[in-house]
Amino acid sequence: MKSLMGFTGQRPGLFELPPIPVTELTGKEFGERLSRRELALAADAKLRRIQRIAGLPNTDTGWVLRVNRKGRAKMGDNADMTAAESKAVAGIEALARDAVAAERHPDTEHKNPDVNAVLRLYAPVSIAGVMYRVKLTVKDYSTEGNPKMLHALAAVEIESALLGISPSYSGDESLQTGQPTTRRVLSIADLFAGATLSPTI
Repeated sequence: MKSLMGFTGQRPGLFELPPIPVTELTGKEFGERLSRRELALAADAKLRRIQRIAGLPNTDTGWVLRVNRKGRAKMGDNADMTAAESKAVAGIEALARDAVAAERHPDTEHKNPDVNAVLRLYAPVSIAGVMYRVKLTVKDYSTEGNPKMLHALAAVEIESALLGISPSYSGDESLQTGQPTTRRVLSIADLFAGATLSPTI
C-alpha cells in the first residue's frame, strides 16, 4: 500500500483513521486455570498451525502476514510473554485482520539488509473484560517475493479504554433497526491513550 511507504516514524494521518473493531476474548479460549507455561504451549501450538497456512490477511495494508519459526519463538513458548499476551494469541486472526499500521522504521536493531522496514500495527483486544492495546511487529522483507513476517506480539493494558467503546453497526439494515453487531469499536485516540509514538520524519 503506497500510503504506508515513504515515511519513517508515526504514520501521517494516523489519528484521522476510523475506529477499530475490538477483538473480544474470554481469556479461556485455550482452557481454564492454565498455568503460565500451559498458556505459552497452547499459544505455540496455535502458531504452529498458522505456520502451515498461507498467512493472516490484514485489511489496512492489504498484506498477508506470515509466521515463521523466529516469529513463533517470539510469540509462542517464550518466557518473556505475559499471560495476557499468550491469551491474545487465541484471537490472532482477528487482531491481524483489524490492526492498523501506526509506525514504520528501518531495521536499526538487527540491521538486516533483507528487511525493507519494520512496521508496528496496533489493535484493541478485550480479555475477560480488560482492554489491551496489542502491538504486532511486522518485518517487510525484500527477498522471496517480498514476504511480510509477523515477528512479535505485545500487549499493554489501556485503563481508560472502556469509556471510549461504542457499538459497531453493519450496514443500513442495522442502522434502521438500531441493532448493533456483536463487535464493538475503539477510537484511534482511545487505542493510543498513554502511548508514546515516534514522530513522523
